Amino acid sequence: MSARRFLALDVGERRTGVAATDWTGTICVPLDRIDHSGMKELPDRVAPLLAERQSEVLVVGVPLGRDGAAGPQARKVLALVDVLRKRFQDLEIMTVDEAHTTDEAHRLMKDAGIRAARRRRHADSLSALQILRRVVGD
Repeated sequence: MSARRFLALDVGERRTGVAATDWTGTICVPLDRIDHSGMKELPDRVAPLLAERQSEVLVVGVPLGRDGAAGPQARKVLALVDVLRKRFQDLEIMTVDEAHTTDEAHRLMKDAGIRAARRRRHADSLSALQILRRVVGD
């Protein structure tokens, strides 16, 4: 039996970070972020990645509040998850609290000596990587 392959999203209004597991389903890697004009574009932009990576599970980070409640941004992401579930009915789609993933991503890059301008460019996909690691445990 082969390991399942995952694709993770850190959804934003204009940029969405993307990360995936390798073909073994065990090693997590950041991918290029998706730049978009709104969340409505995302299902069409994610479809080719799911096919290319042969993903079996889509993990979507949801920005829950400290109390676990869904604020305005979380509700937008959850509405997107509903659209994704209707579009990709054969795909397992799970949500994960994305609390502190952006901070973790920036800290990792700062510790690695990456300059601020470059950190901004890669933060979204590294946040998606942190979301994916919470599920896969890499």
